[in-house]
Amino acid sequence: MELLTLRPLMWLGTIVLIAIGLRYSLVDRPRWQQFASVGFRIAAIAFLVFALCRPYWLEPREDLHIVFLVDVSESVDLPAIQRAVDSLKQSIEQLASGDSWSLFAVGSTVRPFESPEELAEMLTKWESGVTDDQFRSQSRLADALLETRLAFAAGKSRRVILMSDGQETDSDVAAALRQLDQEQIDVRWQKLDALSEPEAGIVSVTPSSRSAFHGEVVRMQVKLATNRAMKGTLRLVHKGVAVQQQEVQLSPDAINATHFDVEMTTPGDSRWTAELLPEQDHFLLNNQSACTVAVRGKPRVLILHQEPRDVRSFARSLREQEIEVEVRGELGMPETLESALAFDAIMLADLPATSMMPRQMDMLKRYVIDFGGGLIMLGSDNSFGLGGYYKTPVEEVLPLVSRFEKEKEKPSLAMILVIDKSGSMQGMPMALARQAAKAAVELLSARDLIGVIGFDGAPQIVSELRSAAEADAVQGAIDSLQAGGGTYMYPAMAEAKSMLETAPAKIRHMILLSDGHTQAADHHSLAQDAVDAGLTVSTVALGGADRELLASIAEIGRGRYYETDDPANVPQIFTKETMQASKSAIKEDLFGAVQTGDHPMLAGFDESDLPFSLGYVMTEVKPTAQMLLAAETGDPLLAVGRYGLGTGLAYTSDLTERWGGEWLAWDGCGKFWAQALRSVLRKTDNDNFEITQYVQDERWHVQLKRTSTDGSPINGIDWEAIAVDQYGKTAPVDVREVGLGRYELEQSLVGEERLSLRLLDRGYDKLSVQHYLRPYPAEYQLARKLPEAVKNLPSFNPDDIRTDVSPVSYRRSISHLALLCALGCLLASILLRRI
Repeated sequence: MELLTLRPLMWLGTIVLIAIGLRYSLVDRPRWQQFASVGFRIAAIAFLVFALCRPYWLEPREDLHIVFLVDVSESVDLPAIQRAVDSLKQSIEQLASGDSWSLFAVGSTVRPFESPEELAEMLTKWESGVTDDQFRSQSRLADALLETRLAFAAGKSRRVILMSDGQETDSDVAAALRQLDQEQIDVRWQKLDALSEPEAGIVSVTPSSRSAFHGEVVRMQVKLATNRAMKGTLRLVHKGVAVQQQEVQLSPDAINATHFDVEMTTPGDSRWTAELLPEQDHFLLNNQSACTVAVRGKPRVLILHQEPRDVRSFARSLREQEIEVEVRGELGMPETLESALAFDAIMLADLPATSMMPRQMDMLKRYVIDFGGGLIMLGSDNSFGLGGYYKTPVEEVLPLVSRFEKEKEKPSLAMILVIDKSGSMQGMPMALARQAAKAAVELLSARDLIGVIGFDGAPQIVSELRSAAEADAVQGAIDSLQAGGGTYMYPAMAEAKSMLETAPAKIRHMILLSDGHTQAADHHSLAQDAVDAGLTVSTVALGGADRELLASIAEIGRGRYYETDDPANVPQIFTKETMQASKSAIKEDLFGAVQTGDHPMLAGFDESDLPFSLGYVMTEVKPTAQMLLAAETGDPLLAVGRYGLGTGLAYTSDLTERWGGEWLAWDGCGKFWAQALRSVLRKTDNDNFEITQYVQDERWHVQLKRTSTDGSPINGIDWEAIAVDQYGKTAPVDVREVGLGRYELEQSLVGEERLSLRLLDRGYDKLSVQHYLRPYPAEYQLARKLPEAVKNLPSFNPDDIRTDVSPVSYRRSISHLALLCALGCLLASILLRRI
């Protein structure tokens, strides 16, 4: 026994008053009679208070109430629904006398029915041609599961029988099922057959880019689905005109994918619609799907080359394709991110890493990843690893890496690194010198030899000349280099010369690094002796080094001279020099191009159309990149990769007369490279303007994030937001600030087929235009996956309608018994007072 409430127990305090009244009572009755009368009166009050507490017994009951939910949407076959009604009738016959049931049809809403016969009558009307398309256009299973909970009778076990194909069109059916499980409502599923009539439709149309430049080729990826094998005609329509058409063979076993490559020639926002004309069809509504591409004007491209005149011909061919081109020399790299963002792509045609400061390389990486810029690198003596880009931020946003497998027939290399470790190299210069030396070791092949000598006032052999296959040991020895002492370079050079003279290699090379002035000695004669012995010497002047001496040593030693004031450039210099010395990163011959990948930039060009290249830089493709063209040897020629918001493109040959003369003489050169460049250009003019959007309950939710170029949030933006419908009618939209640099807005989509949203940051003059195109209802999509939550439900069988029913505890009230006891005690008390 349990009490529903304890609040009435306070009335038991009246018993104290009755006891006090008995103490001072003047009634002339026997004492036992007075006590008995008061006792019955107290008992009456106690029973009355007990009744007010609403006492009850818990009794187990196995009565059951069932809610039948029948999915009558368009995606379910009508004969299958009729079979579900027959199953429903059979289930009702199996119910016990104390059981009850409710019946609902589920579509865009929930409709109650008094009997299965009433539902069957509605199905008969539909089969005869009386349609109810609005009701059947959706399957709101989640809403139906939650709404129909109110139909359950109290004191009975609760069960839902879901008769459906399991395809939810709008809400979250998994969340609804979790809610029912928490409320201990049992849900069973009877799978209904999907549409049996022949049907085909478009699943989606997706452009390769939502924004493009004038003349850019955009790939429209079209996905199709069918429940029968059939043929059809697919058209791409723009402004009411079918611009392209293709015949398609549709298979029911998987999603059918195809594409159109379309050149964007109409400026502004252009709408593209895919139309499917299948051999057999049931619904017309899902035979069209559209997308919008924002087309911008001429793009701007910056080309960087040590000799700008060498790329004049190539730049002219791009300008003929309506691309604005600016050509700069070795020192033309933009200094700031803002100046880089003035260009939609930056091409490193022949620019070594040593011509850039480390912050400029970091800026280029941000330009690609965070701001969507395009970065292109062409092959040359100053590109990829040859240019010192190994393990730099620039290499991180390119599709090719500088590592390569040295060819067997190439000569092996013996190289000695002679590194100044005097006191002036203390700190960062010494650390970067060690890093540079280790990077040089990594670039050598197992057939090469490497040694390291450090010098201050005297030479120190850090690592004897040994095979580069022992890279770990050599790099470990390099870590032992510590700065301290004076500067005397001659003995270290002499020691390196002695070691290289006995080395069994065809190429023997010395790299000398110093940041100070050495003691006087005949360095020139030593360099000449090294040349006479078949050696070469390159030098690196760091900071306050004796640049005149080091330059003359490199000239006499038939090597290369480098100078830098920034120690951070040393690793790039060592990388570049190591690959230059190895003479194995370049192949020069006549090479044809072999197409190895499919991409919109290659649309309209056959492999046989492409000219020969006269040489290229050997590289390898990153696992995440796509190789589009290869040389006949299998080495990469053209590759592309996506990095953050931007794209990296690499062409290992060049577009000058050295290797690209055949390309420059080809009539299609300008068109091909303009098309390739347009595929990697920065597509947006709303930098630091991040937009996410979603549609829920007929409302368009747009979330904005505004940051400055350094990533800090911008608050208090003066927004101008205007919605434009398909008829050109405009309406202002309120933008709310909801956090640091974060803003939100909502726009109703009721009755809207197309809607554009113009977002202007008036303070910073940043503009973005978003578009909404109402898709056809999800109910008519053929390619939908069954939700796991539905798939895992227990199956339903009419004969087992009462199987596994969990008894529920029923509250049987005993308040009436307490009231009867109270009345009896009251009558007894009155009777004793009257005797």
